[in-house]
Amino acid sequence: MKPSTDPRVLAYVRLVRCAESLHAEVSRGLAIDGLSASQFSTMKALRIHGKLSQREIAKYILKTSGNITVLVDNLEAMGLVERFRDTEDRRITYVSLTEKGNTTFDDLYPGHVARIVQVMDAASLDECELLSKTLEKLSEDSAFPACQPAQTKVGSIS
Repeated sequence: MKPSTDPRVLAYVRLVRCAESLHAEVSRGLAIDGLSASQFSTMKALRIHGKLSQREIAKYILKTSGNITVLVDNLEAMGLVERFRDTEDRRITYVSLTEKGNTTFDDLYPGHVARIVQVMDAASLDECELLSKTLEKLSEDSAFPACQPAQTKVGSIS
């Protein structure tokens, strides 16, 4: 097999490898605090949007419903979230942060943002804006990050 020399393939491979490397570096800081990146993203969605159904959480953090059940189980075991049933439709389970969850998120968020800024610091602000615009063209899912609730819609959160 001969590796592809198509610039689109090369750009895709570089994008994926870069994203995985940067994500791993930023996530190491969360691991020190006992959280996975997905657990932290779940907490961020809840902190921004308030109570959410598990289905809504899955859409916000781009995970399957099955993954969300395990994530919420673990966050609940740590005392960071609580579940409760919809009073009108018992099939719907809502999740919200506990007081401990709010405090934990608020304590960890500034360090998390600082780690992101640090790993992205090799690019100028103009380059970061251009990168964001390019990624928006490639995937609607990247267009509305969870940290911008005024522009968000369920299913389009990264």
